[in-house]
Amino acid sequence: MRTRRMFPASYSAVSSLLNGSPMRHLHPTYPLPRAGCAGCAGLSLTELLVATTLLALATAGGLTGFARAQMARRDAGQLQQLHERAQYAFASLEPELQLAGYFGHSAPPGPLSPLAIPDAAQRCGVDVIRRLDQPLQAESGWIFNCPPNGHGAVADSDVLVVRRVSARAATAPEAGRAQWLSRPGKPQGDLYWMGDAPWSAGVAGEELRELIVRIYYVAQAADGDAALPALRMKSLTSIAGVPAFIDTEVMPGVERLQVELLPSSTHPQAVRVQLRIRGDAGGVRAAAVPPALDVTRHFTLRNATG
Repeated sequence: MRTRRMFPASYSAVSSLLNGSPMRHLHPTYPLPRAGCAGCAGLSLTELLVATTLLALATAGGLTGFARAQMARRDAGQLQQLHERAQYAFASLEPELQLAGYFGHSAPPGPLSPLAIPDAAQRCGVDVIRRLDQPLQAESGWIFNCPPNGHGAVADSDVLVVRRVSARAATAPEAGRAQWLSRPGKPQGDLYWMGDAPWSAGVAGEELRELIVRIYYVAQAADGDAALPALRMKSLTSIAGVPAFIDTEVMPGVERLQVELLPSSTHPQAVRVQLRIRGDAGGVRAAAVPPALDVTRHFTLRNATG
């Protein structure tokens, strides 16, 4: 007798049989495992939108903070550049102003005769050299015969003229160079132009120094940057044995020079100088005004006469 093998039926099959429903199959049925961990529920659409919004807000806040940090760093760099330019410009002007009117052991000279000045030295005007009795001269604009460089001088800026002799003695007479000779026992010095000063290194008390006449002004364009003004200087020198004025740039970014001689322009004892420094336009945001800095310094003239 063959014994029939019985297979266990699933709970659903037994329930169907007990409820009177026909049993369609005897195969066991188990729930299929869900992908991932069992019992984990997914994010709803509302939760997903909230998470996305929070992430977007956090990202926007981080980018805003980074942009502000970059802006603060750029502004600090521009301010540092302005202070460096002002410091260099004043460092160039300070020895000139403090030594204005210095003529070695000689007494302050009077005005020179126009006949004693070579024609080549009169290129900027005879009074530029002749008025050695004025250690400092301040003008409200360019009034000289020689043309300024840098596309012309700025209209609302002062012009400063400094007259003195060099702090270091000359080593030998030089043709074309204006040289001042001081001798012991002679209160007034003498000016020589053609290298014919009767000077020798072995004579005690004799000093041969170079005459320094410089004109400081603000030009409209700096060297290499037509959009940036610059402080420039014309200086008396010699070229190929002939007196001449050379024009050099002192510092780019100086927008205005204001000079006040104290207590008066005829007998100054001190000078107040104000510089307006402007930053480069390349480091500024579009449609923004370049940063500027106003700096004022007060200098006392060491060789001022009452």
